[in-house]
Amino acid sequence: MAWVDWTVDRLYRIFRFILDYVIGYSAVVIMLIGTCLAVAEVLRRYVFGQVFDWGQDAVTYGMVGSIFLYFAVTQARRSHLRMSALMDALEGAGWTKVVMIVRTLITGASVVVYSAIAYWGIPTLERSMLLGRKTQSMVLFIWPFQAILIIAFTLLAVVCLFQLYQDIRALMGKKVFDWAPTEEGIEI
Repeated sequence: MAWVDWTVDRLYRIFRFILDYVIGYSAVVIMLIGTCLAVAEVLRRYVFGQVFDWGQDAVTYGMVGSIFLYFAVTQARRSHLRMSALMDALEGAGWTKVVMIVRTLITGASVVVYSAIAYWGIPTLERSMLLGRKTQSMVLFIWPFQAILIIAFTLLAVVCLFQLYQDIRALMGKKVFDWAPTEEGIEI
């Protein structure tokens, strides 16, 4: 089983590199462009009295798309929001195994849900492309935004699949991905 752990570790490292440095920075660039466009639109509206017909749509869809892409990065770092009062109480009571089982079940359910959303989004994307659906401004096509959402949910599913492997191995008493956190959530 050691060679499987080693192989999965290498695959996850490659995936995380792509996720952190390609997807993550792409999301940041898209958000930066959207922010600059929003500032330009404000200036155009209040200084020159004109706007681009497509400006608001581009900003809205660009921002939402970049945020969804970045969700996979935060999930991979396990730095997402979590409400941990119950889990902390169970762990404090010595029910560590129960906490590990619940975490594994939640991660497994996340793989299923994210995969299903991505899978069910494909026909919607195809239909939008076929019909030439556009945003409210009637200038921009909606399908690139839908494609970004499908990519984002697919990335989330892959991240959760690696984390499911990590959680299952932890249940078996093995530690994998020493370099990746098992629980780093932002406490609320």
